[in-house]
Amino acid sequence: MRTANRQPGLILVFVFLLEALSACKSAAKPLTAEEQARLDRIVRDRDFTMIAQWAEPTPDASINAMASAGIFPPGSSPSRINLGENANYFKMKGDSVFIQLPYYGERQVVKTYGQAEGITYEGLANDLKVNRNAERNYYDIDFSAKDRGENFQCNLRLYGGQRALLTVQSNQRNQIRYDGNITVDNDL
Repeated sequence: MRTANRQPGLILVFVFLLEALSACKSAAKPLTAEEQARLDRIVRDRDFTMIAQWAEPTPDASINAMASAGIFPPGSSPSRINLGENANYFKMKGDSVFIQLPYYGERQVVKTYGQAEGITYEGLANDLKVNRNAERNYYDIDFSAKDRGENFQCNLRLYGGQRALLTVQSNQRNQIRYDGNITVDNDL
């Protein structure tokens, strides 16, 4: 009798695992020729803007305290903060980047003396590297930047459908990732 009761549970677990695995596989579905050509042009021209809809900070005590205090917008959690009403951007024009993004997380070195400051930078994308992952249908654009003594290591991952993930590491603050969409001024 005991074995009969376990079988429905095992079947449910097996079905759940199959669905999870198929969902992972569909995330890397092939792009149409048009989608691939558009993504290739965006990367080649490097003239686009990313607007972040979500910030994904490194979980720590300060982020949890902010969530407990109800500071985050509705629909947010300590690991995923809705930026819907927050003006922000990451712009790439050739080898230059322009960044104005909010920052949530712990900052180890504070040089703004009481001012809340997000991640801001205007200048060259140093050590710029572009790599394509054909198997998973995305591009990685890696670069570094230095602003007022703060060093940034950035990875921008561009997907078909104009989705982008920007990961920013700093020598003065915890890592944060932004999830957003790419827009191109000239309609390709």
